[in-house]
Amino acid sequence: MSIDTLLKPVPVTILTGFLGAGKTTLLNRILHADHGLKVAVLVNDFGSINIDTQLVVGVEGETISLANGCICCTIRGDLLKTALLLLDRAEPPEYLIIEASGVSDPWAVAETFDIPELRSFFRLDSVITVVDAEYVRQQQYYEDLIIHQISAADVVVLSKVDLVTEEQRADVEQWVRQIVPRARILPAIHGDVPMSLILGVGRYNLEVQPRIVVPRHDHEHDHHHDHEHGPHCDHDHGDGDQQHDHHHDHSAEFSTWSYVRDRPFSLKKLRTALQDLPATIFRGKGVLYLAETPQRRAILQIVGVRITVTVGEPWGDANPSTQMVFIGAPGGLDGASLTAAFDACLTDAPGQEQIAGQQSWFRRVFGGG
Repeated sequence: MSIDTLLKPVPVTILTGFLGAGKTTLLNRILHADHGLKVAVLVNDFGSINIDTQLVVGVEGETISLANGCICCTIRGDLLKTALLLLDRAEPPEYLIIEASGVSDPWAVAETFDIPELRSFFRLDSVITVVDAEYVRQQQYYEDLIIHQISAADVVVLSKVDLVTEEQRADVEQWVRQIVPRARILPAIHGDVPMSLILGVGRYNLEVQPRIVVPRHDHEHDHHHDHEHGPHCDHDHGDGDQQHDHHHDHSAEFSTWSYVRDRPFSLKKLRTALQDLPATIFRGKGVLYLAETPQRRAILQIVGVRITVTVGEPWGDANPSTQMVFIGAPGGLDGASLTAAFDACLTDAPGQEQIAGQQSWFRRVFGGG
């Protein structure tokens, strides 16, 4: 089958949410669920290394990386081109999921698939925003962006509800409900939600989404996200050029720093280095090469104050190496100091101690966004 003989539009789900909210965890749940669909995935990560693509486990050939840019602005053309190429395969997907980066504006991605030229190829089914129940109300500096991500949703997955009290959960749900009164809110632990409530849920309609004016804060920054969306949105949705001017410069709002080495870490030394990360870093993730488990990759996740290292799949044919990405406040990443700290954790000696399959630690200093 080719794009010219496509029988019906392919449904598209946009998966969005702020940095560390749990998007990839939910995506892995979807891909391994028993829904019977041939699913293709486009993963957009903010930074030069697409860690999220490597964290999508057990799915070969249908996960495509869109790295080193943001699909709501700088690589939006790549998104369209890649999506159309998927349809031109001998066996095109029956469903398309787009995991946007944690700094993306999902309104722009949704509008991309709403242009008339694409409606015969794609049908926007839903926008799922993942909200971190533990940390979402602590991200005041980026609250404008988070509200925009939530306001685009017709489904909100409230993640990590096991890490908060019932009172905190109710407070977050009420706050989300104020932003998207019509959205379905699904509480989740480790991305475990009923597939019937998030896939094939209907036809997403940009025109009935809430009209949101993002509240401003007295922080000395400007996200330029103060435009309105909804039935009275003044963007032109009707032409192929999609002149949606976001005005945002992610490099002015976030700093990123990457680290790659092919020598293993000593886990004991690495733990100390991670716990002593500067407060200006609020997100980190990566694939680790550890001396203690040289045959298997380990997965690093840092969200807020929490650090988790999980022993994962064997390296297989891949050469073992460490790849890490850190995201923080503008100007808040000292690459030379970070390089020195992590290089000091490298070792050529085999690890002697047995380690647990998952370890969790707390950072000693955290700025909280």
